[in-house]
Amino acid sequence: MPTEQEILNLIRKITPDSKKYLHDDAAIIENNLVLTTDTLVENTHFTLKTYTPEEIGWKALAVNLSDIAAMGGKPLYALVSLSLPGKISLQWIKNLYKGINSCAKKYKTKIIGGNLARSIEINITIMVIGKVRAGLAPALRSNAKPGDLVFATGTFGDSALGFNVIARRLKELTKQSRPGLHKMIGIASSGKALLAMTHKKPIPQIEKGVKIAKSCKRVALMDTSDGLANCLIQIANESKVKIILDEEKIPLSKNVTVNLALYGGEDYQLIGTASINEIKKIKKIKGIHIIGKVLKGKGAFLKQRNSKLVKLDLKKSYEHFK
Repeated sequence: MPTEQEILNLIRKITPDSKKYLHDDAAIIENNLVLTTDTLVENTHFTLKTYTPEEIGWKALAVNLSDIAAMGGKPLYALVSLSLPGKISLQWIKNLYKGINSCAKKYKTKIIGGNLARSIEINITIMVIGKVRAGLAPALRSNAKPGDLVFATGTFGDSALGFNVIARRLKELTKQSRPGLHKMIGIASSGKALLAMTHKKPIPQIEKGVKIAKSCKRVALMDTSDGLANCLIQIANESKVKIILDEEKIPLSKNVTVNLALYGGEDYQLIGTASINEIKKIKKIKGIHIIGKVLKGKGAFLKQRNSKLVKLDLKKSYEHFK
């Protein structure tokens, strides 16, 4: 099976009109409109044994809103397309929309339509239309320059640890072995429930994305849905620069390892780079951490606590087509 990047590179070649848009979280088009779409697939992104329909609905919209946040935009409208098996009840669909509507209401997004189709498993595809403020420079992955500092919102690895909580619960329900799960030693039941909810109910950083975009004449920005390491590699590649992430400065919650923070994914925080002068303005936003720097060169690296540089590995990051 080809990798996600190989598929994207092929699409860029055979659809030249899309080439300038396929390098970012969303596409900014005329009239400052920003468009994105994402899909949740049953037994890939969720299971009916471990997610309620309300949780699925919230997450289906929230992951799209996170892409809008990564462009410094505000969401406006959403189209919801459902592919459903015959066994699904009207009550389940009603509860799914409770989750979608709850997220939409919180982030002032109107559901304006969509599509229905029959399928073997549940597929939920949402397209969101948003808008960026007129006159703001696009927050593109290709905007990083040597001399910039790397910043991030929130903490990393919480969602991956939450996934492990859910996976262990699924193991208990199905009696199946799931090797490689993170040990939950010392985490109370209440803490496990909170971690699981962090994974199930991501919070898109829309307000911070807008504030960051307003603060900068030039900013590279991404959401961290595919992991901290993946983001830094993508920004380094698109900007043709070298990025150094300082291990000591990665914001971590209790019980989260550096490896989970780097490669776990689905945190839906924001990560970016900006000049030193503009970082001063960004630091006024609550919850911003300075975690690295941008240099001349190529690639993304972790500066370990012993000062050794280790190249970040895209193969360890979340990959849709593994």
